[in-house]
Amino acid sequence: MDRYKSTKIAGILGIIGNIFLLVIKAFIGFISNSQAMIADSINSASDIFASLMTFIGNKIASKPGDSDHNFGHR
Repeated sequence: MDRYKSTKIAGILGIIGNIFLLVIKAFIGFISNSQAMIADSINSASDIFASLMTFIGNKIASKPGDSDHNFGHR
């Protein structure tokens, strides 16, 4: 498996995992009225953004070479 494919899989799994954590932590935080759990769910939302940026950056880096980028975009 090449590194772009493995990074793509890691990005997708990171997004899915953090969405799951966001929902669970927010639900428990609101049920138990815990500000710490609600804040941690917001932190999971920022992790979703980081995983999304990894996914997008990987997509750009995996483009083949063109006239401006002889060796590709990595």
